[in-house]
Amino acid sequence: MDYYIKIKETRIPVSEEVYKAYCQGARKERYFRESDIRNQTFFYDALDTEELNGSEMFQDPDAQSVEDAAERNILLEKLRDSVGRLSDDEKELLSRLYVYGESLRRVAGTTGIPLTTLHGRHRRLLKKLKNFLEN
Repeated sequence: MDYYIKIKETRIPVSEEVYKAYCQGARKERYFRESDIRNQTFFYDALDTEELNGSEMFQDPDAQSVEDAAERNILLEKLRDSVGRLSDDEKELLSRLYVYGESLRRVAGTTGIPLTTLHGRHRRLLKKLKNFLEN
């Protein structure tokens, strides 16, 4: 019995061993395609063209890049460490101003500390944090 494989509309004679391996591989490919259809699987590379990668069509333009996210996490970790080095009074002032959104005038009114004193403490506190972050 003669065995042939059809390649580009040309029948090429092959051995029985090669014919069976070819048919087995072709059947596997067909099985996977049928499975994808049955499971409604779609691959972005099906949209690939000479000029465009199919997966690039679905990128989120507003998404943060991995590099930016890593840099942000490093800075947040440094900030946590820096805030951890502050005294309790300094942490309290920071939280009232930046977490709870209170103004210096309101903090001065509730604590009884003069506004000019709080303003100076706030400035020194920000300088201190800046030095911690830079070192």
